[in-house]
Amino acid sequence: MKWHEFEEGPLGIGRAWTAGEVLRRIDDVLTTLAPQLPEPGAPVLIKPNLNNDLPALAGNSTDLRVLAALLGALVDRGHRQLTVADGSNVGMERRRIDAFYRLRVDRLARRHGARTLDLNRCEGVPVPLATGETLVAREVVEAPFLISVPKLKTHVVAGMSLSIKNWMGCVVAQRKRDVHRDLALNLHRLSQAVRPHLIVLDALVGMEGAGPGDGVPFRMDTLLAGRDMVLVDLAAARMVGYRWDQLGYLAHAREEGCFAEDLPRRVADAIAVERRILEAPPRSPLAGLSEHKLLWPLKRAVRPVVDHPVISRTAYRLGVIQDRYRVDDDQLSGFVRDEQRCRSCGRCARVCPDSIPEEAIGTTEQGQGCLGCLYCYWICPCGGIELRGDAGYLGAHIDRYKRAIGKL
Repeated sequence: MKWHEFEEGPLGIGRAWTAGEVLRRIDDVLTTLAPQLPEPGAPVLIKPNLNNDLPALAGNSTDLRVLAALLGALVDRGHRQLTVADGSNVGMERRRIDAFYRLRVDRLARRHGARTLDLNRCEGVPVPLATGETLVAREVVEAPFLISVPKLKTHVVAGMSLSIKNWMGCVVAQRKRDVHRDLALNLHRLSQAVRPHLIVLDALVGMEGAGPGDGVPFRMDTLLAGRDMVLVDLAAARMVGYRWDQLGYLAHAREEGCFAEDLPRRVADAIAVERRILEAPPRSPLAGLSEHKLLWPLKRAVRPVVDHPVISRTAYRLGVIQDRYRVDDDQLSGFVRDEQRCRSCGRCARVCPDSIPEEAIGTTEQGQGCLGCLYCYWICPCGGIELRGDAGYLGAHIDRYKRAIGKL
């Protein structure tokens, strides 16, 4: 990691792609920030971004390579009371879709002796917003040590989803709608009410364009780390050429004097633009209209109709919704390598969170170490990995993202 020292605290930026490289960067983060870590016996809550069931290689969810490295490094340092916790978005929550299962985070957590916690099912603690109050999971509010692991992606309403936006998952279930009454200002208020002790921002694969659920993945091979959400978000926005004052939650923080006026300039002086991403397009007028508070009772009444596949496809085409959900989980029995199609390019091994050698991926020699995350399948550009069993909900994601991920 390359460390920058600001008055607001340290900021680390490191390059990584393989699981081994990610582990080395995470180990550097924990070593450098060791004085801020709790005693080994203290509970640690890790809050990734699992807002949807799209795979990390689509640029939506926190990468398993990052979570695996973080859990492993904490265990190596004697930490045993580890919890991976998040509350998926309102569409996932309403349909009782388990993001931990679909993204294989539950398997990864068990491997490291950690538990998973659905924050949507937790008791809520009232937290004041600009538009009233909402409920934040008690386990987050009272966590002795809180690590945020956000994902870098664009967001059609918030501009970008970084560490401050990651806090939406701490809000209990459908109370996330409280925050949307004035998203930018309420996100800022959330970030003032609850603060992480450590941030590790996943920018291995980001999402540009119509994020967070319908954008385009791009490789950045980068991790950012720090203790201050504003500093991390300013740095991340700078690296992708996004104007910080277009992010409403940062603009509100500046207006309320939550960071020094010259901090954006100091960040820009220290950090170069790595890649100018495609910004999120303007929201469809119909989407904006559908969020009007006077229409909320009508939205609740027509949800069973909107859930119909024909209606949801139409709403998606009109830009009213980004996400279409299927409640049928995958029933995959495994995956195998097609030796005739495989080009031995090694891309599958480089994205594998388990560091399984290329020659063993999709073979009987693969062993029991495999999480079944399917990163090898997603990244393969030549159809060299074949799925076995019913893909279920994955079918729609494969149609939408398989080709794009294969180009990473």
